[in-house]
Amino acid sequence: MKLHPHIIKDNLFRIIVLSDTHANLNPLIYNLINKSDYVIHAGDILDHKILENIKLTSKELYAVNGNNDDYNELNDVEVITTSIGDIIVTHGHKHYPNYHDSLRESYPNALVVIYGHTHHHTLDMTKKPYIINPGAAGKTRTQGGASCIILSNSCDGFTLELKKFNPS
Repeated sequence: MKLHPHIIKDNLFRIIVLSDTHANLNPLIYNLINKSDYVIHAGDILDHKILENIKLTSKELYAVNGNNDDYNELNDVEVITTSIGDIIVTHGHKHYPNYHDSLRESYPNALVVIYGHTHHHTLDMTKKPYIINPGAAGKTRTQGGASCIILSNSCDGFTLELKKFNPS
């Protein structure tokens, strides 16, 4: 499959990375999104209104189908080209059981590979490509609260920040 990359032309940017909303996006995560932010959803959306609302409040939305999704307009994998390297987005369920090794082998030239599916947040920075999973951004199997990751490229450089919210 030939992937056609999306391009973020901004040298400085902030991306809110989320996954596994399962028809419910935690409002505290939604409130993090600004009009200047890009948003990545790594699948298992289950309610198209989540995507519609994110599009209204963000600069751009990139999303992929999860194993519970079947949206015609979404692919299983997306490539986002940035000034610091390529970001690959996939739900990741096809990379079981050795997710990180399999993702690194499949996308060796990426800067970051983002996946969901497991509902466990992780920031694996041991080697490139970096492997990140934002955990679950809804109410389903959140492992102690909804979470997301903020990926930024600022004057201070490239950063990844986990945001975890206690269940209400």
